Amino acid sequence: MKKILSIAMILCLALCLASCGSESKTPEPSGQTDPTPAPSEKPYVFAVDSAGGYELALDADMKDVLAALGDPQSYFEAASCAFDGLDKTYTYPGFEITTRPDGEDDFVNSIVLTDDSVTTPEGIYIGCTPDDVKRVYGDGGSEFTGGIGYFSGGTILDFIIEDGKVVSIEYLKE
Repeated sequence: MKKILSIAMILCLALCLASCGSESKTPEPSGQTDPTPAPSEKPYVFAVDSAGGYELALDADMKDVLAALGDPQSYFEAASCAFDGLDKTYTYPGFEITTRPDGEDDFVNSIVLTDDSVTTPEGIYIGCTPDDVKRVYGDGGSEFTGGIGYFSGGTILDFIIEDGKVVSIEYLKE
């Protein structure tokens, strides 16, 4: 459990630090060669069971998210390298939300599932196998070193895999 939490924390930190580079270029999402989704594709969302199935989506206004989820277990903020303002991390049981500032507001930038107490709406959780992921999401994902990524509606759903098991699930902007 500590190992999974440590990996998730390292991944979150790496995402924050990656935005601090001085070169301004759009990163390639997880090995995908053509990430442009069809306009009708629905973005991936995370349904928070503890909040009555609240659908947490990327780009959501964090004020609305806090109103639905309540206070986090922990909170961290740091000066943003990529935006004017503060990058913020909210930790809830089983998942973390990072935000990006936009003026006086903050918007969901990523969602990372950190343990097996939560699942994707489709039923995948930390501890599943790559075959479980493919059975649910199909063979259309982009496999990359250490995982499988799926793209829909401007979102990336990455399954980080280590030793044949999902160790982290990440919702990211495309």
